[in-house]
Amino acid sequence: MGALADLLATRREDILQRFEREVRTHFPVEGQPRSVIRDTLPQLLDELYDLLNAPANGESPSMIRGQMRQTAREHRAQRQALGYDVTQIVREYGIVRDCILGLLEETRGVLVAAEQRALHRGLDLAMGDAVADSEHGREEERRRAEEERSALLERERAARTEAERQRAVLEGVISQSGDAIIVADARGVLRLFNPEAERQHGMPLKEVGPKEWVETYGLSNEDGHPLPLERVPLYRALQGEQVRDELLWLHRPDGTRLPVSVTARPLRGPDGTPAGAVFSARDIALRRALSQEREEALALLDTLLSTAPVGLSFLDRDLRYIRINPTLAALNGVSVEQSLGRTLWEVVPDIAPHVAPIYRRILETGEPELNTELIAPSPLRKGAMEHYLVSYAPVKDGEGRPILVAVAVVNITDLKRFEEQLRQTAEFRERFLGIVSHDLRNPLSIITLSATMLLRQETLPERALRLAQRISLNAEQMTRMIGDLLDLTRGRLGGGIPISPAPCDLGPLGRRVVSELEVAHPARELRLEARGDLRGEWDQDRLAQLLGNLLRNAVDYSPEGTPITLTLDGEGARVRLEVRNQGEPIPAEVLPGLFEPFRRGQTRGSGSTSGLGLGLYIVQQIATAHGGGVEVRSTREEGTVFTVQLPRVVPRRA
Repeated sequence: MGALADLLATRREDILQRFEREVRTHFPVEGQPRSVIRDTLPQLLDELYDLLNAPANGESPSMIRGQMRQTAREHRAQRQALGYDVTQIVREYGIVRDCILGLLEETRGVLVAAEQRALHRGLDLAMGDAVADSEHGREEERRRAEEERSALLERERAARTEAERQRAVLEGVISQSGDAIIVADARGVLRLFNPEAERQHGMPLKEVGPKEWVETYGLSNEDGHPLPLERVPLYRALQGEQVRDELLWLHRPDGTRLPVSVTARPLRGPDGTPAGAVFSARDIALRRALSQEREEALALLDTLLSTAPVGLSFLDRDLRYIRINPTLAALNGVSVEQSLGRTLWEVVPDIAPHVAPIYRRILETGEPELNTELIAPSPLRKGAMEHYLVSYAPVKDGEGRPILVAVAVVNITDLKRFEEQLRQTAEFRERFLGIVSHDLRNPLSIITLSATMLLRQETLPERALRLAQRISLNAEQMTRMIGDLLDLTRGRLGGGIPISPAPCDLGPLGRRVVSELEVAHPARELRLEARGDLRGEWDQDRLAQLLGNLLRNAVDYSPEGTPITLTLDGEGARVRLEVRNQGEPIPAEVLPGLFEPFRRGQTRGSGSTSGLGLGLYIVQQIATAHGGGVEVRSTREEGTVFTVQLPRVVPRRA
C-alpha cells in the first residue's frame, strides 16, 4: 500500500475536517450542518482509496470511475440547491486536492508517480463530470425555458380564445335573455340595450343621459305619474345603491303600459372605481295574468269543493290535507278547519294504514286507481261499518311529475244495503220457485198418469178421448215448465245444472230428437246433417234437452214453410251443434240479453208458445256444465244460427 492510500485509510477524518474549515471560510454556507458541508466527500475519499488499490485488489478501475461520476453528479445537484455555480463546485474539488496533498506533506509521506496520477485523474474526472453535467444542465434549462415560453404563449393564446368565447357566450346570453338588460356607463349614458329591453320599452337603444331617461322611456309608477329621477332604479345604482325586485311601469310609444320587476346594481372597475350600472327588468304582465287566473281557478275549485255532493280532497307528498270539502270532512267526522294542514294519520287514524300505501303508489307511479271499495268504521255511529267507493288520481306539475293526490269519496252504504235486499229478494223468489215447482210435480204426475190410463181404455167415448188427450198434452207441457223452473233454481242457486257424463253418440241422439219434434209438428220441415266423429262423453238426457230447446225455439220463431236445419259436426277434440232457421233477424239490441232467464220474443211460426222464457237460458247452462259454450248470430241473409261448441270429454272443473 502506498503512502497516499495509507493516508486515505488512516487520516480520513483529518481530511474531512480540513475540508469543512476551508468550505466554511470561502463559501456562503453559514448555518449549514456538517452533513450538508461534507455531503458526498466521505464517499469520494472511499472511491479514491479503492481506485488507488484497484490493481492490488483485482477490481476494475472503470467500474470505480463510474461510481465516482455518480457521486459527482449527486454532489453537483446538492451544491446547486445551495446556490453554487459551476466555478464554486470546481473550486471545492481543488480544496479536496489541497487538503489531501497538504496532509501528506505534513506527514512526510512520499508520493509515488502512480498514486499521484491516480489521484489527479480521479479528481479531474469528478470535476469534468460536474462541469459537463452543469453545461448539460444549462442546456436543459435553456430548453425548458423555451418550452415554458412556448407554453406561456400557448396559454395566452388559449386565454384570449377562451375570453373571446366567453364574451360571445355572454353576448348570446344577454341577447337571448328573457329579462331586459340595460347598461349605463359611469356618466349614466346608456350603452347596452338587449332585444328584450327593446321589446319591453317599444323602442331601440338611445344613448341618452339620466335627465332624459324618464321622458324618453316613459318611466312611471303604478298610478301613471312620471317617476322622479332619484327613484329610478338605474340612477340609484349609479349612486352605489343595490335595488332588488321593485315595481316599475313603462309607458310605451303605442300607448300601452307594461309592469316590470326591476333589479339594478352598480358596476365597478378592476381598481374598484365606479364604472356604471346594470339594470334588469322582468315582464310581470303575464305573471300577473297567470296569478289572477290561478286565483280564479282556486275560487272555482273552492266553489266546486263546497257544493259537490261527493267527498273531495287534495293531499301533498307528505300526505297532508291542503284542500278538503265539507262533504268529506263530514264523512271523516273532522271539520274542514281541523283537517287542513294535518296528515292522514291525524285526521283518519283508523283508515290511514289501509290507504296510505295507495297514496304513495300513486305519487311514485303517476297512475290513478279508480272505484276502489273501502269498508271503515263510521265516525258518527259507533260500532257501525260504512261502505265507500274511492277514486285516487295524481295531480302533476308542468313536467309531468306527481305533486298531489286528488281523492273522490262516495258513501255507498245505503246502496250496499239496497243491493243486499235485492239479493235476498231474488234468492227468496228463486227458492220459492224451486219449492213450488218441486211440490207441483206430485199432483201433476197423478194427472198425467190418470190421463194415460184413460187413453188406454178402448171403450172411452170420443168426446172423453179428446178431453183425455188435451189433459195429457197440457200435463206434459206443465211438466216441461216445472222442469225448466227446477233447472233455473239449480243454475242460480245450486252451482249449475248437474250432469252425468257417459259415452254417447250424438248422431242417433240427434235423429231421435228430430223425430220426436216431427211428430209434434208434422207440418214443419226438419233437416239433420251429421258428419265426422260424433262420439264423446256427455250427459245424453241433458243434450237431448239442449237440442229440443233449440229446435222448439226455431219452430216457434220462424215462418211456416221454411226449413229448420240441425247440423252435427265432429272434428278434432270438439264437436259443433248448430241449429239454423229462416225469418226476420233478431234485433241487435236483443242479442246481448238473449240467454237471460224469462226472455220471450214474439213468435213467427205456427201457433204460440206458452213457455216461461227459460229455454235458451237452460241451453247455456247445459253447455257450460259440459265445459262448452253457445253463441248466436242473426242476419237477414243467413237467418238465425245458434252454435254450441262441446269438448269430447267434460273437463273436471266443469
